[in-house]
Amino acid sequence: MRGTWTPKLDDKFRLTLPAKYRAELTEEVTVVCEQERCLAVYAKAVLDHMMEPLNAAPSTLKDVREYQRWAQYRAEDAVPDKQGRVTLTSTQRTWAGLERDVIVIGAGNRLEIWDPEKWAAYSAELDAKFADFDGEIVPRS
Repeated sequence: MRGTWTPKLDDKFRLTLPAKYRAELTEEVTVVCEQERCLAVYAKAVLDHMMEPLNAAPSTLKDVREYQRWAQYRAEDAVPDKQGRVTLTSTQRTWAGLERDVIVIGAGNRLEIWDPEKWAAYSAELDAKFADFDGEIVPRS
């Protein structure tokens, strides 16, 4: 998913998903709290697949248990309504500092939902970091 949108949450704190991605997101989605204090909307099947290694990790390890909790206790599964809207919970909105105005960005396998001021500051950091970047981005093993 790619691009940037500037929707507003409605009076029931519903987010209208971008029209170009509604076909991908018409089935069940999951809204999660992400690092950097934003929210993310994943197709539920995509997130479930990503979480398989974490869910299979031994819960006898404290870091595993804690991350399993952190990653999932605020997550909410939802089916977008006919207008492509999903409701953001008060816990999620508090985590991300969201009011009515939001920025939605495409971030590959997910949409991210940001407070506009946080996104402006963070995207400026990204621009400074990557505008002249000459290296590799490789996941660490």
